Amino acid sequence: MSENKKTASPEFINAVKKYIEVDDKIKNIKEDMKLLTGIKKENEEYILEYLEKIEETVIDIADGKLKRNISKSKMPLKKDFIEKALLDLVGDNNQAIKMTEHIIKCRPEKESIKLTRTKNKAEASQ
Repeated sequence: MSENKKTASPEFINAVKKYIEVDDKIKNIKEDMKLLTGIKKENEEYILEYLEKIEETVIDIADGKLKRNISKSKMPLKKDFIEKALLDLVGDNNQAIKMTEHIIKCRPEKESIKLTRTKNKAEASQ
């Protein structure tokens, strides 16, 4: 659009203005969320340590309970891990490397298209 200097419809201009307004609000909310998440995390760590110390897993609070949960999940698959697992399985290093490369190459790609916003840098004060 900037190359050809085409005129934009009022609807497009309004959509751009609304996008920028909402984008600014989201950035402000994210800054607040980052601060609140930090405060929450500090308190969470203290509460978890205290629950462990008193050997409790659940405490009652005004509107429910706080539970100390332990969950386990699998780590993401990495090339080195796949190669080692295949080596353990087939016993041939060259074959394991070849199979790993094939797995890595055959992974499907996901494409997404997003609108990104960049701000002009403020010129240095003179």
